Amino acid sequence: MKKCALFSIVSSLILLGCSSTEPQSQANQDETFTSVELVPNKQAPARVLLRGQIVIGHESRTIQPCNSNTTYWLSLPESVRRIAESMTSKPYQPMYAEVFGYFEPATMGFAEEFGSQFVVTEFNIITAENPNRCDQPTRDARAFGNEPSWSAGITDNAITLMQLGKETQVLPVVNLEQDTKGTRYDLVQGKLEVNYQVCRDSMSDSIYGRSAQLTTKDQTYVGCSTDSNEYSDLSAGEYSQSIDNSTNLTLSLRPDHLAETRYSYTDGSDDVVESGYWQTLESGLVQVTSVTYQGQKIIATREFELKGDTLSTEHETINGATYPLTNGGLTLKKAQ
Repeated sequence: MKKCALFSIVSSLILLGCSSTEPQSQANQDETFTSVELVPNKQAPARVLLRGQIVIGHESRTIQPCNSNTTYWLSLPESVRRIAESMTSKPYQPMYAEVFGYFEPATMGFAEEFGSQFVVTEFNIITAENPNRCDQPTRDARAFGNEPSWSAGITDNAITLMQLGKETQVLPVVNLEQDTKGTRYDLVQGKLEVNYQVCRDSMSDSIYGRSAQLTTKDQTYVGCSTDSNEYSDLSAGEYSQSIDNSTNLTLSLRPDHLAETRYSYTDGSDDVVESGYWQTLESGLVQVTSVTYQGQKIIATREFELKGDTLSTEHETINGATYPLTNGGLTLKKAQ
């Protein structure tokens, strides 16, 4: 395994989620379930977290982010889609999900109707138990399970093990290793292994994106694990620029990742509007992609450099061809 520097994952001190990986030998267990892996895609252009309500069916695979009226097409790995759909009791039943991934234009099939799609590369949870979880507090990274019920907060220097009726144990981390399978925390006495393997909650209709096994000097605990679901991108906001004293360009980057570019004219002409999505790329650039122009389909992308409260770019790519922007490009200031 490749050794890595310790990194900070904030501790979770709330005892929740009696979950465990069901044994592969169980009679009603799909034999392929415990072999389903969802390894994070290191080549993905971005890692965005969306929390919200999802619907999975033959003609509709969508996500509506929390506190948003926007709906995106949801592109799930086929193995995960089949498992999630099997948890519902009726067609197109809403579920709650926390998924990591990136945006791209939707140009084919049922997805084309939405213009934008969210490609899932990892997930924390997909559950049919309660689709209305957007108002629940966010949580830090943790591992948890049942039989016995346990929960462990994960930090860069300790695993905090909590059990009902027992004293909390703080287990120091002495080494951390990562590879393509997951992460291992070596403890003073024991270890925590978090693997990129889909984990089923044996007490509810829920699945998780990681399995976990915590070994202490006294016992081995088996269950699931989630990353922190607290996410915000400080790039969100409204940016504007006056062009030649005749046009005002306003770029709105909403927290639900909807992007709108609006051109307003001093001569009273009707506004021109482009809409689509935005995301901060792994390179640090803010990518804004319009999928409609005045209601007509288009794929137009601008990649902005963010410095302080200013977004700037000199190029635009339209339907695959890149063009220089006139007058030295765009320099948009964020509204305070």
